[in-house]
Amino acid sequence: MPSRPKPRPAQQALITDPERRRRLAAAFDDDTTLEAAWRYDALRPRYPEAAVKQLLAAAAGDLPVGQDDVLQDTSGQATPGPTAGTQAGAGAEAPVIADLGAGTGILTRALLARGASVHAVEPSAAMLQVLRARSPEDQLGPARLQLHQATAEATGLGQASCDVVVAAQAWHWFDDALVQEEVRRILRPQGVLAVVANYLDTSVPWVHRLTRIMRAGDVYRPGWTPPVDPARFDAWHTTQTRWERAITPEGIRELSTTLSSWLSADEPARARRRANLDWYLDEHLGLPPGEPVALPYLTVLHTSVLPGPA
Repeated sequence: MPSRPKPRPAQQALITDPERRRRLAAAFDDDTTLEAAWRYDALRPRYPEAAVKQLLAAAAGDLPVGQDDVLQDTSGQATPGPTAGTQAGAGAEAPVIADLGAGTGILTRALLARGASVHAVEPSAAMLQVLRARSPEDQLGPARLQLHQATAEATGLGQASCDVVVAAQAWHWFDDALVQEEVRRILRPQGVLAVVANYLDTSVPWVHRLTRIMRAGDVYRPGWTPPVDPARFDAWHTTQTRWERAITPEGIRELSTTLSSWLSADEPARARRRANLDWYLDEHLGLPPGEPVALPYLTVLHTSVLPGPA
């Protein structure tokens, strides 16, 4: 039985080698084709309703205190429309949220659907093209959605222009020091930094083995929080949401091809991974072709407040 992901010290970068980080990140930036961007958007999981609700609560200043939370979301992936009590801006001005490394807009669309105004910051032209195509035309414009082809470390956004800065499935690609400076520059005093990610739930034995075969490097490490300067950001509050995604064995195979470890691998390595996945899904687990299986996920949301002037 493969060993479980080991706890990682808080404030330690997930990818400690800068060169390796740049090489893997390039798979989603310079090398992304339009076809690959559409595949990414179709195959990657959405964010569960509970996590989106928590993020919008943070945007409204309703930050929890005390112990971290563990939630169970029975709604599955976030739905495209707002639900009662979760729409931003009901009775208050809609929050302005910068989505760093927005990709094809998976989180951006969920935030827009609940009334937020979003700056989608993404360096890949192909990813941005899909984001634009997937966004309702009536939401494109200064009032609701603005697209910025830029990096998280140099967004080009105005100083103190955002209520929330969020990185979804992307924080580990950024330069730690530079992105913190940029976040502090564009956040308003008492604004919120949020880091959210979907992880395959490795507390489930068959899923843990699946992540090893898929070479899914972004597994959750218990105790980890994003590395930030504690003198400039308040302590993190972490919410974990467990949920399940219905996906076929074929979908799992396709999902594996959107990972950076696959995109940066050579063809012999990909062939080995395909063969291992075929054996694991078809023979070892005996999953019937075309029939959905419940794939457990863990979504982790970290939120921290930028202190105001002393």
